[in-house]
Amino acid sequence: MQNQASVRIAGEPNDGNIDQYELISARRALALLKGKLGQERLRELIKEQVAEGNQLFRDHVKRSAGRTETGKITIEATNLSVADFSGWLSRAFTRQDVLIAAQPEHYVMDMVDPNGPHVVETLGDVIVGFYMGGWDQSQVTGENDGVDRRRSTLRLDDDGTVLGSVSTAFLDAPHGMSAELSITLPATSAPDAIEQHLEHFSVEFRSWMLAAAAEKQGGGG
Repeated sequence: MQNQASVRIAGEPNDGNIDQYELISARRALALLKGKLGQERLRELIKEQVAEGNQLFRDHVKRSAGRTETGKITIEATNLSVADFSGWLSRAFTRQDVLIAAQPEHYVMDMVDPNGPHVVETLGDVIVGFYMGGWDQSQVTGENDGVDRRRSTLRLDDDGTVLGSVSTAFLDAPHGMSAELSITLPATSAPDAIEQHLEHFSVEFRSWMLAAAAEKQGGGG
């Protein structure tokens, strides 16, 4: 068996920096393409994929017959408080460009849609459109415990089928803050769709946390 080839910058132990350069380039190119297309053309471009993804999750709901599975992940941030992050996120929710940029597989992030926050993103290996019901009314803050908790029911954007729910809890911690994130989906979509969405959470919340910290350090907000 032949040894696997590897490539790196001379003097560096591995190709980690090249991976980082590729990530930066990919983000820049994707942001350019999404910006040039605009929301309406982007929705038109992926409408067939969204229809297929929505149908797949309708089938999951039917086959699961009420059974669900839940996955959880905790994201930690240093030098950032719950108050700083929650405040930044509330302001960011008025800007689709900021929300979409946080995750390459965000296609629509419309938090002011009359039907409720409207999201089109990858779920598992398909693109799904859904409304986040009750998000704005779901905040439950304990007495001086530094926790911001929210929960939302996810409904498909074409027929209102309930496909699951998400919940978040932002907690102050000695290192800064933690975000406890969970998603519940039909049992037949597990574990793949749940594992993918926990990965999705980690990317978007890291992006948002770093943006909030940068704003704090820059004196904004």
